[in-house]
Amino acid sequence: MSASEEDFKSTIAEYLEALPPQFCRRVFSNPAACLAIFRLLSTVGKQLIMSMLYLEAPIKLNDVHHWAKHSHLRTLKSKIHQLRKLHILVEEKGTVSLNPIFREQLRNALTGGGDFSSFGVPYRGADDSKIAAGRLARYADERWEAILHFMVGRAADVRPPSDSVTGILKMSRLMDEGSDGMRITNSGFQFLLQDSASQVWTVLLQYLRLAEIQDMDVVEVLNFLFQLVSLQLGKSYSTERLTGNQRKMLDELRDFGLVYQDEKDPKRFYPTHLIASLTSGSGSSEPAAASAGDGKDAVAHGKTGAVGDTARSKIPGSSVMAKQRFSELLAPSEKGYIVVETNCRVYAYTDSPLHIAILNLFVHLVSRFSNFVTGVLTRTSVRRALSHGITADQMIAFLTTHAHPQMQGNVPVLPITVTDQIRLWEKEKNSLHPSPAHLYREFAQKADFERVFRYAQEINVILWASIEKRQIVVSRQGHPKIVDFIKGLKNQQKQHHQQQQQQQQ
Repeated sequence: MSASEEDFKSTIAEYLEALPPQFCRRVFSNPAACLAIFRLLSTVGKQLIMSMLYLEAPIKLNDVHHWAKHSHLRTLKSKIHQLRKLHILVEEKGTVSLNPIFREQLRNALTGGGDFSSFGVPYRGADDSKIAAGRLARYADERWEAILHFMVGRAADVRPPSDSVTGILKMSRLMDEGSDGMRITNSGFQFLLQDSASQVWTVLLQYLRLAEIQDMDVVEVLNFLFQLVSLQLGKSYSTERLTGNQRKMLDELRDFGLVYQDEKDPKRFYPTHLIASLTSGSGSSEPAAASAGDGKDAVAHGKTGAVGDTARSKIPGSSVMAKQRFSELLAPSEKGYIVVETNCRVYAYTDSPLHIAILNLFVHLVSRFSNFVTGVLTRTSVRRALSHGITADQMIAFLTTHAHPQMQGNVPVLPITVTDQIRLWEKEKNSLHPSPAHLYREFAQKADFERVFRYAQEINVILWASIEKRQIVVSRQGHPKIVDFIKGLKNQQKQHHQQQQQQQQ
């Protein structure tokens, strides 16, 4: 599998689709990996899998099509195609079935069977004291925000990131090495406006690429990442059964704040909310918590429900109480703090230098108080962000994601006048496309200008012209021809001048 940047995939689904079948079989042999992949799928994909999970024989593809309403048939077919590319569904002679390895290990993940150590080995040492959830969240946010501080150039009051962090930032082209040190790229500006989960996935995908370059076992790395995203938030896990590569990964992921490990107690580690919440709405992931009965209920529901209905399968970690517990563990930085008015004024209730620096990417800041910042979305500030590669949708998504709780009840969250104005500014910028060109001016005689003008018209290279000012703008392709024509014109004038001198003598 090529590790070149062109071949590297931008999402975990694309990465899994590119894996050879033999690699997928090794990945699917891990229950934690199967559960993590299952959670990453869409609702329709999950329902398809749950409907086939306890079917031992293949089912006709036409029968599967009847599971959906006619209006949702296209969606169903696209999800079946996606599952085939992921090697989860196997199609043969007009029938489909789940990959037998994936089916067996997903059953084990949902019922608590099989190799339960794939979900991590809980720490059973003499000192079983736990770290407070708030402290763990603050640790993760401080580490992660230190990296973002470094990217926006506001790292004066934080420790510079480790070599492994800067290496991944450069490899992913989020930052480049310049004469004055590392500087953020256009991709880096876009990265800053993503939500934290998307940012973490970007880093993990780049880490997989780094593993390929270093000739590490990609499947081992992938399975360990899936194990980490399946761990329960707030619990400590033992490092005794980890391989050398996994211990190395643990050290490097700690630099990103994805795991916490005390240097005085290297025998255990804690997953943080940055990685534990990547595949579910909650940070808690207890594979054995769902009983076999829960699994059967979900399967039965999948058989009777039509794709496109509002009902959803029950999976571990999806309960409302679990989501509430997770929201309580989030640090204050994860809560909404931005208010946007219809006149494009922006109010941010924050004292975080990072939040202010990110807002400054596309908002013209007017005033700043101890815990409050005001600004306005202007044509200049938005166009500056657009020139850095940030899109209107990314600005709108950032403002929506971080909107103040009092705005979250609005439908839509942001005023329509604001979102429309941002998109209009983007269309305005995109309607103008720079094109290399050459300007000709200061013709000595009007006759020379007219001859050049007529020739440029004949070969159709004029982009703009002013007869009054004797100026012509020609395309880059036409520039060499115009230069040759002017040289020939000057040679003719020179020869004519020499002939006149000879006649006078």
